Amino acid sequence: MHDVILHHYDASPFSQKAQKMLGLKRLEWQSVEMPMTAPKPDLEALTGGYRGTPVLQFGSDIFVDTVAIAEALDHFFPNTPALLRDASRLASDTMGLWADTLFDPVLKAAVAQYAADWDPHFYADRAAVFPHLDFSALPASLELMEMRIAQLAGQLDKRLEDGRSFIDGEACTLVDIHCWGILWFVGNGLPGASGLMSDQEHRSRWQAQMDAIGTGTRVESDYDAARAALSAPPRDPVTLPGGLPRHSHLHSWWDTPVVVTASGADRGAVAGRLVGRGERLTSLALDNNGLGLRHVHFPNAGYDINRG
Repeated sequence: MHDVILHHYDASPFSQKAQKMLGLKRLEWQSVEMPMTAPKPDLEALTGGYRGTPVLQFGSDIFVDTVAIAEALDHFFPNTPALLRDASRLASDTMGLWADTLFDPVLKAAVAQYAADWDPHFYADRAAVFPHLDFSALPASLELMEMRIAQLAGQLDKRLEDGRSFIDGEACTLVDIHCWGILWFVGNGLPGASGLMSDQEHRSRWQAQMDAIGTGTRVESDYDAARAALSAPPRDPVTLPGGLPRHSHLHSWWDTPVVVTASGADRGAVAGRLVGRGERLTSLALDNNGLGLRHVHFPNAGYDINRG
C-alpha cells in the first residue's frame, strides 16, 4: 500500500468531506495544498488537466472527486473501521444529491455575501468555474438563500429527532459526510444562515459528533513527494471498485483517446486513453508532462466522457 496523499485546500467544503472520510477511516495521510484558483500547474500536470478539489493519490492512481475518493478508501481500507458506503450505494448516492441541493443556495449565498470584496483574480476564477451564476444579481437574493439553507437543514434536524446518533442509525457513513461538509461551510462562512438554524438542536448535536470524529493524522507534504510517489505502476482498473472486464461495454472505445470533463462546473478537461469503465468509475491512462504512466479515475456520475 502506498502513502495516502490528499491534494486540496482547507476552505473547500468538498476538501473537508475528504478529510472527514480519512478521519472516519483513522488514517495517516499526506496533505498537499493546492492553490484556490487557476492556474494550478502542479496539480494539472499530475491529473492531465483537472484542477478541482479534492484529489486523492495512491502511488500512480489518482482519484478525482469525493465520490471516487470514497470508493477508493473503501476498496483499499475496508476495515478501518468500517465501510463508508452501503452495499447498494443507494443511501449515500441519494444523500449526495440532497447535499448538492443544499450546496446550491450555499454557493449563491456565499457569492452574494462576499463577491463584492473578492480581488479581481479570485472573482474572475469563480465566475469561470460557475458560469451559470449571475454574480451581480445574487446579492438581492441573499435572505432568500439563507432561508432556503435553514429550511433544508431543518429536514435533517427532523430526521434526527428520534435520538439516533447519525443519519442512518448509530454508525457514521458517507451519508453523514455528504451533509456535514456543506453544513461545515455554512457554520464557518454564512452567519445569517447559521443564525436561522440556531434552534435546530438535533442537527447541532449531530454536527458536534461529526466534528469530534476528526480528520485522521495529517502530515504536511508537497508536490515533490507526490511526484516521487508516481514511481509505482498503476493498478489494473478491473481490480478497482466496480471494475468490469474490458469487453463488457464501450468495447469500441477501449484504448482510444477520450476527454473527461465535470458536468456542472468548469474544473478543466482531462484527455487520455480509456482503460477502465466500471459500474462506478471511469479510468484514463496518461503518460505526459514527463511524469510517466498513471491512471486518473473519475466517478461516472457527474462527469461527461467524449471521444478525444
